[in-house]
Amino acid sequence: MALTKMKLASIIGMLGALDDTVAVLGRTGVFQPDEAAEFFSNSEGLIPINSTNEYAPMLDRMKELLAGAGIKPKIVDAPEYDSMTIDEARSFIQDADSELGELISARDNLRAEVAVCDANIEKAKRFIGLDLDVSQVEECEFIITRFGRLPKDSYLKLQSYSENPYIEFFPCSHDDAYYWGVYVTPIDEADNIDRIFSRLYFEKLDISDINGKPAEYIEEQKKLKKQLSEDITKTDEDIKKYSASHSDKMLKVFTALCKHHAYMSIKNHTCKYRKSFILIGWIPAEYEGQIKAALDPIDSVEVTFTKADEEMKHSPPVKLKNRFFFRPFEYYTEMYGLPNAQEIDPSWFIALTYTLLFGIMFADVGQGIMLLIVAVYMYKKLKMPLGALLIPCSICSTIFGFIFGSVFGFEELLTPAHKLLFGVDHKIIDVMEGETTMMLIFGAVGIGIVLLIIAMILNIISCLKRHDTGGALFGVNGVAGLVFYTSLVVGLLCSIVLGKPIMTTPYVLLLIVLPLLLIFFREPLSKLLRGERDLFEDGIGSFIVDNFFEMFEVALSYVTNTMSFLRVGAFILVHAGMMKVVFVLAEMFGPVGYTITVILGNILVMALEALLVGIQVLRLEYYEMFSRFYIGDGRKYEPVTVSDKV
Repeated sequence: MALTKMKLASIIGMLGALDDTVAVLGRTGVFQPDEAAEFFSNSEGLIPINSTNEYAPMLDRMKELLAGAGIKPKIVDAPEYDSMTIDEARSFIQDADSELGELISARDNLRAEVAVCDANIEKAKRFIGLDLDVSQVEECEFIITRFGRLPKDSYLKLQSYSENPYIEFFPCSHDDAYYWGVYVTPIDEADNIDRIFSRLYFEKLDISDINGKPAEYIEEQKKLKKQLSEDITKTDEDIKKYSASHSDKMLKVFTALCKHHAYMSIKNHTCKYRKSFILIGWIPAEYEGQIKAALDPIDSVEVTFTKADEEMKHSPPVKLKNRFFFRPFEYYTEMYGLPNAQEIDPSWFIALTYTLLFGIMFADVGQGIMLLIVAVYMYKKLKMPLGALLIPCSICSTIFGFIFGSVFGFEELLTPAHKLLFGVDHKIIDVMEGETTMMLIFGAVGIGIVLLIIAMILNIISCLKRHDTGGALFGVNGVAGLVFYTSLVVGLLCSIVLGKPIMTTPYVLLLIVLPLLLIFFREPLSKLLRGERDLFEDGIGSFIVDNFFEMFEVALSYVTNTMSFLRVGAFILVHAGMMKVVFVLAEMFGPVGYTITVILGNILVMALEALLVGIQVLRLEYYEMFSRFYIGDGRKYEPVTVSDKV
């Protein structure tokens, strides 16, 4: 439940050793390079090494060749190719291009010709009813022919032009929407007739490439397509033969190119100073010994390591480190934003609170089990991260469903089990009873109060980790805010619920008014702790006015954040109410209709509630709790690794 400890590796060596150094770092797969020049207050004399990555275009071409040959790109074990030079790689690709590339290009051209044949056949089919030589028709000297299609409605409207002897459309074929055919007009009447057909939404088609009668042309195109298909088959066989004999070497060269491409991404973060290079990057602290041992054999290269705590101004990258139960909830943490190196990783907090709240709000044994099945399928088969975190949520839903005695909406099904296990006369919690309803509402608010207090405590810890003493002591979510909120809640609880008026004048002054004053003056008090002299930048009058109105927002936030947790209890009642509606509808039908209605109703309610509950709990996490202690402005640890997904 913490962040992986990081270290800054500073590497210096002679320029001649740079390639070996980046290769060693790239092979470790744990080195994240950073801009070296930014780590020096005086960067004069430091020259960035911005080499063109000549491996990138070769890698792209190799991927095209592999795809054309039907070989899936993947990283293979090929240490003998690690020393492959750029000239050797270029020579191999040129040879592959001249053989395999030409075969692939020839096949692509043949496929393009087949596509043209298909298009020609499809176009000629529309005019197959025309028993005329198309080329001869278009060569007529005194008439103009227009081939195309006419909407069905427009074709029917042609009857209104029956008095015009020049308007004559000859249909060849039709479907539900169009008539394909030709109209003929004298040259002198062409403009007028064209305008009429244009108003009828006639779409002209160019069929000048059809030689002879459409039916004969179709047969010619089919013969040509057959010949082209045979050529494609032969070319495919040649490609398969080449792949069978060269795939192993191609993948090894591909692997070497991927490695060199990755190494270049490290090299381009390097700076040179005279005849030396400087390379700086981040590694998990546990790999310090491995990095040092790997670099020691390289002459002239020296490496030093610094704790990330000492380099906070350079924003050390963050790698989350959680145990199996909390790990799936990193998905929600990263969605909001990664913690910076001085923050608490909230994944464990999300895991516990999200699972608990989801379980309470989606409490049903049957629907919980069904959701568990769906979650396992999402995680195992679809590889969805959401599925992994829904697994504990669905288990929690099943547990609370048992507590509330609900199974697929049947609220009395578990009553015998409750009587046997708990020695009661009825269910231990009946959500539809009036007294239980109030208990659920107050319980939801109580859960909210506890979670908000925990969030404030986390904020205090986080502020101390960031060395923000003022925020920890005087902030809205610091010690002052915690004392104010807790004292107000305890005071109201004792006075209203328990009948013990503990909110005396000293209590109010010390535990409510004083914390409010500390919150009001948190900025100047924080500056005072930091040793600053200018406590009120715009004057004390402006400060008081601004903070006076801000205090209303602060007080309101305590109330609204607390009341937001009412939805936890509300969703318990919503579930029972929706399922009651389902059963009322089911009783309107016979036995078969009853069963079908109950099944469909459960599916609908389960899908709708799972979506709404998931969103509402996430909203509580982000807006009511995260806003009190979490910043989330960290940057992700992304080491350079050799991958086939370049």
